[in-house]
Amino acid sequence: MKNLLAIAICLCMAVGVSYAQNNGDKIQKFKNAFQSEAFQLSGYGHLQYNLSEYPERSISPAKANNSIDIIRALVIANGKLGINNQFGYTLMFDFGPNARLFELYGEWLPSKGFNVRFGQFKTPFTIENPMSLSRIETINPTRSMSAMAGGGGDFNQWEPDGKSVAKTGRDAGLQLSGSLFPIHDFFRMEYFAGLFNGAGMNVKDNNNHKDFIGTVYFYPDKTFKLGGSVYLGKYPEYMQFRLMGNNLLTRRWTVGAEYKGSRFLGRAEYIESTDGDLKRNGYYGVFMWKYVPDKWEIVGKYDYYNSDMLFVDKSFYDITLGVNYYFAHLSRIQLNYIYTDDQVIGKNNALSVQLQLFF
Repeated sequence: MKNLLAIAICLCMAVGVSYAQNNGDKIQKFKNAFQSEAFQLSGYGHLQYNLSEYPERSISPAKANNSIDIIRALVIANGKLGINNQFGYTLMFDFGPNARLFELYGEWLPSKGFNVRFGQFKTPFTIENPMSLSRIETINPTRSMSAMAGGGGDFNQWEPDGKSVAKTGRDAGLQLSGSLFPIHDFFRMEYFAGLFNGAGMNVKDNNNHKDFIGTVYFYPDKTFKLGGSVYLGKYPEYMQFRLMGNNLLTRRWTVGAEYKGSRFLGRAEYIESTDGDLKRNGYYGVFMWKYVPDKWEIVGKYDYYNSDMLFVDKSFYDITLGVNYYFAHLSRIQLNYIYTDDQVIGKNNALSVQLQLFF
């Protein structure tokens, strides 16, 4: 198994370096042919090798102890139109194994302090959720955040036939946002406020209520921000996957802070939710040392989640240690060791390698 892992890592590195060296000029010519203010084309894909002591206990449960998986292949088209580029649009589609529309929205951008976005996109709840998977520090998103921000592990997104909805922290809605109080080369405050279906991605609304999300961040200086979010909504009650017709209240909130320096990055968030009678909470902290900026990064993360605050044994925590190597712009090889201690299903040791290709 160790030999297989070594072979997988070598193959990822060989493919990545070959991609960067042999296709760099071709990709640049392709992008130049399609790049303009009105239309820009980009995308990225993820190929993973996962090795797990107990696959059913891993972050991404699998049927085998080791597997090679194509996770996603996203293509993004966007642009700005009109006088002074006041109007924008974005289309994002995943051509990977679970082909589906990720984002489709239009924007009105009259000023830095006031913007309007309408369509389907990542909700502004928590610091991490709006971040692109091509930029987060670890291979896997933080599970405590995903479980309460409409991502993987969140329970309140179901279709009436009982099938679970693809959960990526996205929803359809209307959002207002902006940056206020400029000083030198940054803004002191950033805000987001929106009304969303609350049903998840690519799903029609499942009740007549719109969920509200509000987020505010304050910047003492350009490298540091702190603030929080609130989520106020209602979701249908299900019993044995049958819609009961009752709308249960959901109240969620977060506080967090992030530091982004030239050599170091640190981020921490706490999240708590009350969904009907169920109370959950979680928190995480991630630290990254840019050993060689734009080349090598050393990452550590602690992630805690309690799926029912009435019971201590409903909790787990993940400890992730990782190394990222960038061989081209946003193209990287990531190596993560993940230790999981789950009070329900037990402990696990896992190793993941991810090749990220960006164009």
